[in-house]
Amino acid sequence: MPILLAFLAVPLLEIVLFVQLGGALGVLGTFLEIFASGALGVFLMRLEPYRNATDIRAALAQDRSPASPMAHSALRMIGALLLVVPGFFTDALGLLLLVPMLRMLVLRRVVVQARPAPRDDIIDGDYTAGAEGDPDRLPPDPRHYRD
Repeated sequence: MPILLAFLAVPLLEIVLFVQLGGALGVLGTFLEIFASGALGVFLMRLEPYRNATDIRAALAQDRSPASPMAHSALRMIGALLLVVPGFFTDALGLLLLVPMLRMLVLRRVVVQARPAPRDDIIDGDYTAGAEGDPDRLPPDPRHYRD
């Protein structure tokens, strides 16, 4: 549900911002901002694979996990993609994802959300192995019978 709400709210917010900021910047200023942010986004998207490879290589040379450089690269790529999408709100989000400290906050939040919940479904009991070739097995699935 939150994703559906975001898909509905973001375009409406973009329209409101276009009207408000477009009136303040004028038509030429609005087009220049859209074009400049799109060009910056494309430039960053083309640059990112090289930067990613350099960061991963440096992490491996220092015997560190490449997970952090890869996550930062993914967020930089998302930020660049948001810059390509026309709109003031998406441009602001894209620029925020290019700031290293804000990227760290986003990554920490994602890591905390992605951790699996502790398992509390432990069933305590005794186990004894049956004799080899135990006939008390379940019958085969009826779908496997041949007619």
